[in-house]
Amino acid sequence: ASEEECEAADFDLFDAPESRSKRCAAPPGPSEDSLCLEAGAAPMEDQVEVPIANMSERRPDRETGDGPVVTDCEAYVAGKEQSYLKTFEDLIKQKKPVAVVEAAYLRLKEENLESPSFYLYTAGLFYKEQALRALAVRVCTNCLEISVQDVQMMRSVGYFLLKAGTCSALALDVLDHVQALAPGEPQSFLDAALARTMCLLRDGVQEATLKEAIELAAKVVTHVWANRFSEIEWPALVLLHLLMDLAGKAGLGDLWPLDAKYRIKNFSAGLVVWLGWDTDNTDIDLHIKEPSGNEVYYSNKRSSIGGHISKDFTQGYGPEVYLLKDPPNGKYTVKAKYYASHQVSNLTGTTSAVIWALQSEKGKKPQLHFDTVRLDRNKEMMEVMDVNFGSK
Repeated sequence: ASEEECEAADFDLFDAPESRSKRCAAPPGPSEDSLCLEAGAAPMEDQVEVPIANMSERRPDRETGDGPVVTDCEAYVAGKEQSYLKTFEDLIKQKKPVAVVEAAYLRLKEENLESPSFYLYTAGLFYKEQALRALAVRVCTNCLEISVQDVQMMRSVGYFLLKAGTCSALALDVLDHVQALAPGEPQSFLDAALARTMCLLRDGVQEATLKEAIELAAKVVTHVWANRFSEIEWPALVLLHLLMDLAGKAGLGDLWPLDAKYRIKNFSAGLVVWLGWDTDNTDIDLHIKEPSGNEVYYSNKRSSIGGHISKDFTQGYGPEVYLLKDPPNGKYTVKAKYYASHQVSNLTGTTSAVIWALQSEKGKKPQLHFDTVRLDRNKEMMEVMDVNFGSK
């Protein structure tokens, strides 16, 4: 499409041609050991310093990007979580002190020492209780002490730490490590770019962090990925446009890393909702219920107010993205419908949906909402987030 045609259609980034033979040169990739928030990080409520076990060992196949085969920890056993979760649920219902809950956890930990699913299920339950959130973070990070380099487990830990909001630097460290474990998967780079975007919006723009996010997103556009990740560059282009807006507002000039033909002038979005997941070869559908009650999803891709949803990804890790340039006031409900996973979650026990929502209202600071939910049942529709416009 010509530049004029691109400008006429607000979000034709999603209407990708069937083939693109010309690509611009890739920008330099970020260093493997780079960390977000080395300077200017917000104080953590609970400092958690956990070494990632065997960080430099058991690298994956660099040709395929496949992660290593995991053989030295306990695999997930369907239904086993019901026994230990009930113990914790009973204590919570009885309003037992945190120390009592923690003692029960330490006792059960001895029986599940090498089980990532035990730590993730337990952390998820604890996180629902405000008084147990610090404990939930410590429980989740126990996964990093297991001598396992599993991509899905690492992603699950990184997402949980972002959700908790108290360990951003460690979350970035974990997600950066995933790049080394799975360099053949674009989600590894998108996750790291989105996490840095969260840091930028929450803590203020740090030029080094912004440039890292731009490099990561640009790599997704310029690299040639496996066929199951077809058109993954279009959500990455949306993210790049949003990062350019941050750069402009921070007075950092034009940092656009790609050929100018990939850029849409005057791009803006009042609401961007981004749904990804942590299990390969999985199908989760994004649904957005607009204030009118109209629902936008893969078979109703455009709405009368300008809402537009991207390609329906049925393989890989997504993402599916909803864009709306000028959102009318009201509540936007984000839903995730889990159809199927064609890859067994041997360690974590289930697939997690990951939702990012960027909200931009006139006269207000942009907000990036984040959540992750564990999906246990096929064809389950879950309401995962509400985004309200026009509220005080």
